[in-house]
Amino acid sequence: MRGSGPRLRTIPGGAFVMKSSFNRTGGRLLAGAATIALSTVAMSTPAHAIVPNDNYTPDDIVDEDEEFRGVGMFFRNDGFVCTGTLINPRTVLFAAHCVNGDADDNVVDATRYREDGIRSAFSFNFNALPGFQNWFANGFASNPDIAVFNVNRIYYDSRSLEDPAAQGFLEADVAIASLDTPAANIPTWSLLFSPLPAPGEITDEDGTGYHVNITGYGRTGNGTAGDIQAIDWRRRAAENMIGALTSFDSRNAFLFGNPDSGLPQVLYTFDFDDPNKTNPFDFNLFKDEPREREATTAGGDSGGPLILDAANNPITNEDLVIGVLSGGSRFFGPQVFSSYGTQTYYQPLFLYWDWISANNPYRYVTAKAGDGNWEDASHWETTLDPNYRIINADGDIVNGVPTSPGAGTEGDAPQWGEICFDREGDNPGEGCQDLSDGEETPPARNGDDTTTSAIGEVDSEVLNALGGGKTKASPEAVAAADGTTAGGRGALARDGLIMANEPHNGGPEFAEEVAHGNGGVEFAEDAPHASDGGEPEFSGDPLPDPTLDNGLPGATDFVPNNIDPVVSDDADVNVDPRYFDVTLANAGTTTLSSDVTIDRLTVRSSAGLNITADGSLTSLIDISQFGGTITVNGGLTSVGDYTIFGGALQGGGTITAPFVTNITGAISPGTIGGIDTLTIDGSAVLSSGSTLMIDIGPDNSSDLLAVTGEASIGGVVAVGAGITQQVNGLGQEYTILTAAGGVTGTFEQGELSAILRQNFSYTDTAVLMEIIALSYTTAIDRNDPVQLGYARLFDQNRGNAALAELYGLDFADAATIQATFTGLAPVAESAALQLTAQSYNNLQSFNASRLRESTLESSGGTIATLGNPIQTAQMQVSRGSQPVTAGALGLDQASEPTRVRDGAIREDFAIYLAGGLLNGEGESMPGYTAADTDVDGYFFGGGIEHFPNESSMVGLSLYYSDLDADVVLDQEAESKMLAVSLYGSAKTVDGFVIDGQVSLTDLDVDTRRTVAFLGGTQTLTSESSDGGLTAALGLSYDLEGPLGTISPGIELRYADQSFDVVTETGGPLALQITREDFESLQGRIGLDYQKVSSGFQLDANLDFVHEYKDGPYWFAANFANGTGPGAIFPIASPDKNWAEAGLSAQVRSGAASFGLGVDTTIGRKNANAQTYRATATFKF
Repeated sequence: MRGSGPRLRTIPGGAFVMKSSFNRTGGRLLAGAATIALSTVAMSTPAHAIVPNDNYTPDDIVDEDEEFRGVGMFFRNDGFVCTGTLINPRTVLFAAHCVNGDADDNVVDATRYREDGIRSAFSFNFNALPGFQNWFANGFASNPDIAVFNVNRIYYDSRSLEDPAAQGFLEADVAIASLDTPAANIPTWSLLFSPLPAPGEITDEDGTGYHVNITGYGRTGNGTAGDIQAIDWRRRAAENMIGALTSFDSRNAFLFGNPDSGLPQVLYTFDFDDPNKTNPFDFNLFKDEPREREATTAGGDSGGPLILDAANNPITNEDLVIGVLSGGSRFFGPQVFSSYGTQTYYQPLFLYWDWISANNPYRYVTAKAGDGNWEDASHWETTLDPNYRIINADGDIVNGVPTSPGAGTEGDAPQWGEICFDREGDNPGEGCQDLSDGEETPPARNGDDTTTSAIGEVDSEVLNALGGGKTKASPEAVAAADGTTAGGRGALARDGLIMANEPHNGGPEFAEEVAHGNGGVEFAEDAPHASDGGEPEFSGDPLPDPTLDNGLPGATDFVPNNIDPVVSDDADVNVDPRYFDVTLANAGTTTLSSDVTIDRLTVRSSAGLNITADGSLTSLIDISQFGGTITVNGGLTSVGDYTIFGGALQGGGTITAPFVTNITGAISPGTIGGIDTLTIDGSAVLSSGSTLMIDIGPDNSSDLLAVTGEASIGGVVAVGAGITQQVNGLGQEYTILTAAGGVTGTFEQGELSAILRQNFSYTDTAVLMEIIALSYTTAIDRNDPVQLGYARLFDQNRGNAALAELYGLDFADAATIQATFTGLAPVAESAALQLTAQSYNNLQSFNASRLRESTLESSGGTIATLGNPIQTAQMQVSRGSQPVTAGALGLDQASEPTRVRDGAIREDFAIYLAGGLLNGEGESMPGYTAADTDVDGYFFGGGIEHFPNESSMVGLSLYYSDLDADVVLDQEAESKMLAVSLYGSAKTVDGFVIDGQVSLTDLDVDTRRTVAFLGGTQTLTSESSDGGLTAALGLSYDLEGPLGTISPGIELRYADQSFDVVTETGGPLALQITREDFESLQGRIGLDYQKVSSGFQLDANLDFVHEYKDGPYWFAANFANGTGPGAIFPIASPDKNWAEAGLSAQVRSGAASFGLGVDTTIGRKNANAQTYRATATFKF
């Protein structure tokens, strides 16, 4: 706008009328009395922006639903108004003529818009007046709560003033306004920087096929009377179809026959068709039929957007701004602006995209990959503005910028659409022209007396008024139809046809959702869909290298830190505004150690931001975190909310924001593993998907999230690794969150492991967490006695500091706990009992063999060596645990036969030495019976025997055995027995034999087990030495016959071994074991068979054994450093009944005898054994 009232400018081809946004009496609103003027306007007769057709009232098209929010009203405190479009939170795109002049037609430099000059603002509500009133009342201050924002810098394209023919608004009519406060909660609009492709077909109904929405705050009225109603601060919206992309030169050449008006720049333009077909001035300037809600623009709409809506244009899936409103034209003297038949035109953005990019004060930037400091200018680069769009080679609209500069005022291509002079009826001289090729095309409107459409009708009087219908055309008209009038197409102007232009003020928003027309444009087959650079649409010059100033993506050498403008005519003083939207998305951490202010912060992917104790970052809009890690040890401030969609927030600093909302991310006071307090100066919302990470330490210390406002809590609390460094479940409570404004909601009580649980307690202003330990019996198989025993030991020793390291098992899952307990089983204890039993059985069997086989006749006066006891004692032997009879003496020692020395002692005495090898197997501890216990060992003994007569003997012996057991789980047990025995026998004259024995013993039992625990191992050993007693009494009878001697008999054996408490060593898992004393009472019944002949002897025996004593079945154990009673562990049950059998044969040859034998147990599970023996005896 250049003045307050209508002013007529004469240019080639007709008269351009430039009209202010207000009527003559109200044109300079607030010129000297701003507040009073605003009040006056507020009370004036309501009227609405955008001029609708006669079928709608101005009230019908008010944007009360805020569909076009983001389009705002511009106001200068010297009274001018316009419309503009918010393209980012700091930037409004509007028209240059709104700011490049004043009411006296003086050029106004952009630097005049400052605190001591012209003040201006944008108000974005559909009713803009309350915002402007607040702006004035508060000293021109922005108020985001009512969507009014003060302008701190204005730029307009100086080319708008270079060509006088352009009148300051017909070319380069674009401007940028910078807001001093971010319009954070108002939607922004995307801009299309490519020209729309040429339509493949221009139809009578839909013309180019490009449907657009128009919106603004300007004057309003109706299609017949034009903009008869003054501005009332309301935003309105309607629709139209783009008639053409063309220039004034092309239009004037067609209408007036003057091809050179000096205005070659193309414009997006449309006409205002009368839906009722009754207006005499509607000559269908651009071929198409009216839309249902067709409208045009008026004063006050200037600067508003031309919106290509997604609802009606298949080319796009979003609403796009493609142009900025400059003004409109009328063509008849009686015709008023903004009425039927008038034209509206917009500056195409693709011609001025590079100017927009450079003067846009907003920069989207990112940190380069890798670690770096915020203050390092080489660490940053600019990125593509997310609201910039182009059409690529595939015809798709994508985020991008053209590859060539905009052509600006020289942009005379492309051109498409059909321009017409086509009144209702079949009138001479009417026709259309295809602007893409200059070819003439036929008019679309028929010539009946009454012309109808789907919307309205026009009668012959209207046609006659335009020279149509049955009224005969004038000779001049006929001449024009014949082409005889000079000037060619100029004759179509007919008498009174003029051209007048005025600037309009208005603005857009979102597309209507109801489709109109045919739904979109059909592209020409030979027209390229891509238009992102190159001639003729763009300049032929190359793009410059990216810089922060020109706004091209890829620029570097800057530090993002907001700069407010210093507006001055002096270039040395002037400072341009620069505002930053920062996104950290590349891998690497950016470290901030200074005070920085930006507009918006976004963190994504694996990026990191570290704000040191010396650093402070302020975001004037908001902070959004979708990933990565933000560490705050200094200060982080957001004027809007800080929302964590993902990633982690940590540190010991302060976050200041109205709300910190954690949706699916994690908040960790301090750093992970350390204990600290993170302060939120504001309120906090921890949603159900959020995680609060808390480290805990000794003495009830823990991380703390301290909130100065309210805290609405939910989600989970993850406990840091520090929990593993202590024993939990001892009643410790930790204060993890405080909120001065109160706490609402609850955390989910989590299961930290199979054993540990969280428990939360709540006060009005705090949350306390306790770690509760469940009984280990809840995590085991309670039918497994070993698991149950260890579970009880772990439960009762939880408070025992000496065993603290064991409770790392608290963090294992149930399967791991069960497997660990199973692997800890002291299975060697079963083997220890078996070795004890075997040691006693071997001792008693050794003595019994002397009682059975030693007689005065066979042994008197001899020294006998059975096998090689010395070598046997020195052998590397396997482990064993099965009773082996004396027949095993000399096993595998054929090279060392029994040697007997005669005459070495008195005839009624005998001295002997004996030795042998033992082997066998036994059952393992219950639950571990998949593999038996393997037993190996050796023994040797010696003694002296006295034979008072041929039917009696008495002996005294010393015995030693060493048995080893290989046990399941790779455990080991060993027993060493030292015994002294007294034994004897006597045979009655009736053939009965009575024998007996008694022994005193010392038994050493050692165990060794290596157990796995929490990734390590412990080797645990035990040693014990205890005394015992054994005795036996037998009775047999010899039945001699021709087939040999059979000796049936019975025997009673008794053994008693006491055990002291034994303590393992080697680690905290060592046990203190209380073994049950071993006691055995066996009843034996059986028979011996012997057949002696010359040079040969055969012996056999068969005994049935019954064990009268029960058990032991268990032993008790606690940890060596444990407290409380021992837990019960099972051992293999002793056998109750079994049989023993043996068979041997000897062959004598001279002074030597040789023998072979085998012995076995039958039906014995716990101590099954087989022995094989060989003997050799020599007399000297």
